[in-house]
Amino acid sequence: MSKKKIAYIGAGPATLYSIQTLLKLGEYDVEVFDMNDRAGGACYTGIPQFRFNTSFIDKLMDELTTAGVQFHFQTTIGKDIPFSDLQKKFDRIVVAIGAQVENMFGLEAKGGCVAGLTLLHDLNIKHMHDFYKENYQHAVVWGGGNVAMDCSRSLVRIMDDVKIIYRRSEAEMPAHKGEVKDARNEGVIFHFLENIKEVLRDETGKVTGVKVITMELGESDESGRRSTHEVAGSEHIIPCDLVVAAIEQK
Repeated sequence: MSKKKIAYIGAGPATLYSIQTLLKLGEYDVEVFDMNDRAGGACYTGIPQFRFNTSFIDKLMDELTTAGVQFHFQTTIGKDIPFSDLQKKFDRIVVAIGAQVENMFGLEAKGGCVAGLTLLHDLNIKHMHDFYKENYQHAVVWGGGNVAMDCSRSLVRIMDDVKIIYRRSEAEMPAHKGEVKDARNEGVIFHFLENIKEVLRDETGKVTGVKVITMELGESDESGRRSTHEVAGSEHIIPCDLVVAAIEQK
């Protein structure tokens, strides 16, 4: 009986551990396609090395490769290989690409305004630390999750002034408490109960600051966290030259 052919799109942790389980059944030939130059997904592209040791991924890769799994890196399905080709060749196709679309909530990604995962990719994969250090000195990170912590902790290693703006209180912040503690100990300044209303720019389009408004807590919403409401007349400006939107991915 011939083995069934399985294709995975995406080589992140979910794919690697899924294949590890699949191979125990001994009934499948597996190929993996990923747009990056190595496996790991967000563990490789998004999580800073100071927070996460990726050596286990290399070990798992060796195990899977030895078991006969074929990896095709720097290969984008739909661009380098039509999806229809996979449909013809494989019995099953597993799409495991993770949350890659970032919500900028109306902010323009230009002139000192960047999405959180883009920043992390710039630093972790493109090694653009010198670029950010030479061009920016005052960063504002908008968000309260683990991506916001990773962005702020990465930036505070290359510039002295890094602030996080979060619209709820610290108690409602979804980031891991240990990450919040580490960020604070490393010099990140937290602005709780504040929200960005507008990114301010000079005549050349470069970021000069953010207009923020003070928030107040209301009743709990469907997430279990307390809702927020703007405090009328509380707008104020926080000077900065880099804004990182690290709010939501899907």
